[in-house]
Amino acid sequence: MSLKTKVKNGLKWTFIDQVFAQAVSLVFGILLARLLEPSAFGLIGMVLLFSNFALNFVDLGFGAALIQKKDVTQDHFSSVFWLNMMVGTLLYVFFYLLAPFISLLYKQPELIDLIRIICLTFIVTAISSVHVNLLVRELQFKKKIIINCFSVIFSYSLGFFMAYKGYGVWSLAIIGLLIASLNTVFYCLFSNWIPSFVFNWKKIKELSNFGLNFMGENIVSYWSRNYDNFIIGKVLGSTELGIYSRAYSLMLTPLRNFSTVINKVMFPAFSQKQGDLPLLKKYYLKIIMFVSLFALPLMIMLAVVSKEFILLCFGEKWQRMIPILSILSVLGVFQTILALNALIYNSLGKTNIAFKISIIPNALYIVAFTIGVNYGIIGVAYSFLLANILLFIPLYKNAISLLNITLIEVFKVLKGIIIASFAMTALLLTLNYYLNISLTIDLLLKLILGGITYCLFIYLFENELISILKNKIKNFMPIRNK
Repeated sequence: MSLKTKVKNGLKWTFIDQVFAQAVSLVFGILLARLLEPSAFGLIGMVLLFSNFALNFVDLGFGAALIQKKDVTQDHFSSVFWLNMMVGTLLYVFFYLLAPFISLLYKQPELIDLIRIICLTFIVTAISSVHVNLLVRELQFKKKIIINCFSVIFSYSLGFFMAYKGYGVWSLAIIGLLIASLNTVFYCLFSNWIPSFVFNWKKIKELSNFGLNFMGENIVSYWSRNYDNFIIGKVLGSTELGIYSRAYSLMLTPLRNFSTVINKVMFPAFSQKQGDLPLLKKYYLKIIMFVSLFALPLMIMLAVVSKEFILLCFGEKWQRMIPILSILSVLGVFQTILALNALIYNSLGKTNIAFKISIIPNALYIVAFTIGVNYGIIGVAYSFLLANILLFIPLYKNAISLLNITLIEVFKVLKGIIIASFAMTALLLTLNYYLNISLTIDLLLKLILGGITYCLFIYLFENELISILKNKIKNFMPIRNK
């Protein structure tokens, strides 16, 4: 099977996986939010702040290095596997002992048991980390995705059942651990790879330059971008964190469905062609065009209809989430495009550059959140948005320059999409000002009229894009016998 065919299949299956997982997460998230109080989501947010950070250390960035490096052997994979197992176990022991101190930091006694259960994910993830990266390296996404879909639907169903039965915060705690556990079991059962009893330090060193820089950039970015959760939980409490974290999670849904899919699939594909910059430039411009085509209007739509969406789906007790979701959805427009920077740095093996560049902007995020928290969760959201506006051009320009792309070239590619997005925004804001009808009709009217306006302007200003889409549709249509 050619690389092009593998990429197409990878994009298709990864998109199916991402949409399915996000749809399940959204639907069950709404149902769980109706059963549970915001404080329950806040408590889980406090735990995940530390546990998700620690997961960056489980494979020390060597999983990505196994994908990026052209020539790898069984000794590379086995050495990384045993290193992961050791690190995962040590991390769990460390957090088991650290749990009382984290609980004391937040003044939340419930966190001790929650941390000790949720952090079992470290060991579980370490077991299957190499198996997953091997599938990604070979662009074999179908098997991975079928397993993940089953794990997600089963785990969320059990979490909802527990919430209905009154288990409170534990119904949320079990979901992530169960997804990781089921995935690990099936990855190991159905994978063609078995680790050898080999640990070769030289093989680890061969991967360390890429891997450690990859991990370093992730760690710096993680703490800067999650410092908002930390400081909200510490200063404002679990209820405020629950409201903020749910809004942030909703904002991330379109982002995960586009940029994340592209990064997962195109990273191994770009890595294999890393020496052909003109080819990478050509495909990157197509990628940014298609990601923006769908993600930008979704983000804008979410920002404008946040009131109707929150009140209809989540209920009155979550109404304080409305302005937060609007602000963060505007932020999502910038995040969608910047998220693709990782594809460039990682596939070209420039993780050292990404790490160095990340230090200054991430320091700015921390300063912004520290100032913003004085004005509540709305202040934190606004500070996050302002920091992204200031950082967007220098961060994006530096990344695309590695592919010999200029900002003018990107603007030319996105010009029609930007015009269509502004036209849709103007219409939606006008409707927001004049409409005074029921929430359901209001939401449906905005979705329909906004969608029609966007599609009309795309048709008027993006002839080339329309032609590409028509060809793609024709390729997927079945051939009829005459």
